[in-house]
Amino acid sequence: MKSIFGWLIWLMIVPILGDAADLSPQDFAFGLPVVTTKEAAVYRFPLPLAVYQGTVRDDLGDVRLFNAQGESVPYSLLRRAAPPQTDAAATALPLFPLHGSARVVNDGVHLTIDSPGSAVNLQTQSGAVNATVNQYILDGRALTAAVAALRLNWPETASDYSGRVKIEVSDDLGTWQTIVAAAPTANFHANGQALIENRIGLPPTKAKFWRISWVGPPPSFELTSVLAEPADSPVESVHASLEVEGTTNPTEADADLFDLGAHPPVSRLNVTLPEANTVNTIELSSRRMPSDPWRTITKAGFYRLKTQEGEQRNAPIEIGIDRDRYWRARIIRGGGLPQRPLRLHVEWVPNEVTFLARGQAPFLLVYGNATAAGAEADLTQIPADVEIAAATVDTRQVVGGANRLTPKPAAFPWVRILLWSALLLAMALLGWMAFHLSKDTGSSNGPTTMH
Repeated sequence: MKSIFGWLIWLMIVPILGDAADLSPQDFAFGLPVVTTKEAAVYRFPLPLAVYQGTVRDDLGDVRLFNAQGESVPYSLLRRAAPPQTDAAATALPLFPLHGSARVVNDGVHLTIDSPGSAVNLQTQSGAVNATVNQYILDGRALTAAVAALRLNWPETASDYSGRVKIEVSDDLGTWQTIVAAAPTANFHANGQALIENRIGLPPTKAKFWRISWVGPPPSFELTSVLAEPADSPVESVHASLEVEGTTNPTEADADLFDLGAHPPVSRLNVTLPEANTVNTIELSSRRMPSDPWRTITKAGFYRLKTQEGEQRNAPIEIGIDRDRYWRARIIRGGGLPQRPLRLHVEWVPNEVTFLARGQAPFLLVYGNATAAGAEADLTQIPADVEIAAATVDTRQVVGGANRLTPKPAAFPWVRILLWSALLLAMALLGWMAFHLSKDTGSSNGPTTMH
């Protein structure tokens, strides 16, 4: 009887173990062949847009890697953190305005270095100090980290202006290297609202001296200060991008709706206005599903202007990482209602896949399964001196098909019900047998009559 009871228990466990078995490549909707160009133990590659379009889970838990034998390969995902808040860490740089046609060159400048105060005494070729300021020299020798952005500050009462600035760096005030050719700047005020664009994003750069030059006519106001924001990494991350056209919101005449068709980790965004000479303040909101409420992400000014120097548009706006698929742009009417539709431009730093080259190549990245659970491995113990070789992915392939993206209705568990029924029946039988055995034992041990 004990052997029968154990056999029934084992039959019940088998289906459960089957449910926990590893998935195969055919259990996922799509696949991307991984291309490797050199022999290595560990590889890494960024995820393309197709993965964000074809995965079901926002955390990319329905991604797997397999080798040529169809065996699962250990992998991990590098997820980019939200950009740090750098306002408190920004450093004000000593600022030296250059008036009129003054130029800083080796033969026309007198430089005094007064350590440890790092004082700079500039004497330029031009003595005109009443002319308009068209350049600024910044002293960055006190900076200990690379700079990711410069914030230009001007008086609150400054006149309206839009233009571009060029950013150059130098270590000797003689040889200059351009790092930003024409960054947009703007200062607009209308109907009690302000549109100010004074932050210039840079590739992480470290230099002793910086030069800011106006491209085209300079503004009538002067800069009051320039703040340098430190970079969190010495290497600039490569951003991927996507731009989609909006549709009019049927319930809000001043709003456009956008479907990215994907859930990338968006960290920058911009709105492309369809008509030139337009300035608008726009509120941007997002949500994961069409049934979810809108979450306000940011409210900012956007412009598109035609000038003598060419068309000027605002730079992308940095936001915290947002993986929502659906977006809304609501226009603040103070700037006038532009022609439609708007276009939403989003940028993100792709997640990177690191995997161990276990088994035979080629390797296949598969994704898209509505029921898959996360299966990342902990690869933090890989020694720092082990080379992580670069890999790429090839054209998307259909593996299990798009039906893998939709959860299947649960099948009626006939086998499990039968097994549970058999178990209950066996337990009832055991109870019946135990009852009768105890009754028979009691009868045999009862009192006897002596004759």
